[in-house]
Amino acid sequence: MPRPKSMFPCGFRDQPWLIQARGSDKETQMFINPLNGSIEERNIYEMHGQLCLSRFEEWLFLVDDLSDDCFLLNIYSLTKIDLPPIEEPFSSLGFRTLTSSPTSPDCTIIFLGMEENFLLFCHPCDTEWTKLPVDFDVDGVRNMLAYNGNLYVVLHDIEIIDLASLSTGCVESISMDRPDLSSFGIGSVEHLVESCGYIFFVRTRFPGLPMTASIVDIEIYKLLDFEDEYIWLRVESIGDCAFLLDRNSGQSFCTQDTQFDKDCVYHIMSCYDGERIYKICLEDQTIEFKLLTAEAVQKKSFFYWILPVRRPIQNDELLTSFETIARSEVCQKGCGMVKKDENVGAMFISMQLTNLPIDIVQSISEQLPLKDSIRLRAVCKLWAKQLPDPMEEEPMWLMSCPKKRGTCQMYSPYKGKQFTLNLKGISPYDVPTRLLYSKDGWILALKGSDLLCLMNPFTNDFHHLPILEDDYSYNGIAFSCPPKNSPNCTVFAIVSPPRGDFTRIIAWHNGQEEWYEMQFDNDLPFSGTDNNPVFFDGEFYCLGRWGNLGVFNPENKTWRVLNKPSPIHSEAPDIGTEHCYLLECDGELISVFRAFNMEYVRVFKLDRSNMAWNLLEDLGDVTLFLDYRTSMARTLPRKIFRNKVFLPRLHDETNETTFYYCMKTGMHNPDFKIFREPYNCVWFEPQLQ
Repeated sequence: MPRPKSMFPCGFRDQPWLIQARGSDKETQMFINPLNGSIEERNIYEMHGQLCLSRFEEWLFLVDDLSDDCFLLNIYSLTKIDLPPIEEPFSSLGFRTLTSSPTSPDCTIIFLGMEENFLLFCHPCDTEWTKLPVDFDVDGVRNMLAYNGNLYVVLHDIEIIDLASLSTGCVESISMDRPDLSSFGIGSVEHLVESCGYIFFVRTRFPGLPMTASIVDIEIYKLLDFEDEYIWLRVESIGDCAFLLDRNSGQSFCTQDTQFDKDCVYHIMSCYDGERIYKICLEDQTIEFKLLTAEAVQKKSFFYWILPVRRPIQNDELLTSFETIARSEVCQKGCGMVKKDENVGAMFISMQLTNLPIDIVQSISEQLPLKDSIRLRAVCKLWAKQLPDPMEEEPMWLMSCPKKRGTCQMYSPYKGKQFTLNLKGISPYDVPTRLLYSKDGWILALKGSDLLCLMNPFTNDFHHLPILEDDYSYNGIAFSCPPKNSPNCTVFAIVSPPRGDFTRIIAWHNGQEEWYEMQFDNDLPFSGTDNNPVFFDGEFYCLGRWGNLGVFNPENKTWRVLNKPSPIHSEAPDIGTEHCYLLECDGELISVFRAFNMEYVRVFKLDRSNMAWNLLEDLGDVTLFLDYRTSMARTLPRKIFRNKVFLPRLHDETNETTFYYCMKTGMHNPDFKIFREPYNCVWFEPQLQ
């Protein structure tokens, strides 16, 4: 009987798709187009009653969820390769992989045990599976990849198994270090991906438990063989490729002649609100996602990426952008304002400009970057009086630092205005820079994994702090005041495990040559959140997941957990389900608790006389700018922005709309699911002194 033409979705052979084989629960299979999130059900007879356990490009490893029979299926040709029955219960089997296409003579299907330390494998032509012991703890396996005759297994280290040794009956392996990784978020998922002849280590990070919360950061490392020594090199680009990550594995796909965006990571993962397809753009360092409908999610089955028959291009030319940093030049027009000694007619030009009608000058000012708009007011006293002060009109900006180009992007949440700013002290060929915190026009940034620096991007003041003994891995960090001409500047970072039984801190005082580290046992439980402390009344205040406060005094180097205010929560919510923020507002402490999906936003003000949190229904003239790196409260000149809560989310490529939550209506506008979020940014108030 001829098959219906509509058995596969339109365009199925031209791009990667996500597929879900749903076992005996349904006779249909789920196909998802990751580009638009559309879902289609199709009936493929060969997949009736089958669950998908793994895949290699267009090949699926399927198992009957009733009989445990298993086979390989080519999703395009529907070619079927039967495999010997597995005597081990599938509940005892963990990570699995195919080493190559089943049409290859060296193809091997491999399972690792879940509890016992063994490896189970067979070849497509074998009549039975072979079980061999391994000398590492399979319970700690996070991911694995077969490539070039080896099986790479991610544990605390990386075990490299020689696949040729399987035929000898004895598994031979060596250990290799994983890349040094800084910490942003307490949860993570790790993948190994082969692309263009290289192995890449990808770690996506979350504010909560793995596979249950939203992605906040990503790190990618490339494995290099340098003089017979393996070295992990951090990269900020994957060139013309896209990485496709699912629950257990990752693949690389050449995006040329497709609608997929290059230099992006597409990751499907389970979150509290359902299955999300994340798109992480490495070029502009933004994160966005599409949420799948509830009916598309089956708890007993998972989605897997299916690649079209076209293969990724194995060409080193695609790797040129891995170590090459594109230069970005900003063309800033000075409207004829040049120094008098540059040419004879400079003063004449300046004099002619002062005769321009003020409405024209104002129109010019609105088109200029912030720095030049400020300079324009300094041309003459008349302009200084009649032109609006941009520092008052737009006091708050979202500053992001894409890649390692020595520049940052400044974005106004009010008008959608953007401009590029060069960062002195961070060269275009420097190590990647992470923005951690901002205050009084200064930025605290992390260069690489162990070097912190303080900088004012508008005055070009730059201060390196002592190198950290260990890689940066903290719940939050802040400084008391700018370091310029201030001997009292203190930088403070905190680590507070979820159990809340102890707290570890590091601190640095201006003028010291090294950090000091201390650990305290907590008299009261204090489970820190992923947000930065607040320097308030000479001390650093930290917010816990229960809604209680911990305080560090930098002068006497003491830490205490306050018994008041009483915690907001009687029981701590699951990690990642709620985002918490602490900020100072007009001499008062404000705490904010919002659901990860914006179902609620609760704002509290600390009544210092009674040391109790009071719920605020209205912010009055105040506007909140929230982010786990930096949160601020300000009174804005325009009433339209007051009594609102802004988050660092941009609408689309035009960036004409910023996401906010209105306290008066209790609504967010527009839907936060359609926004992109920079993952290397801070709220920032420019200071020109």
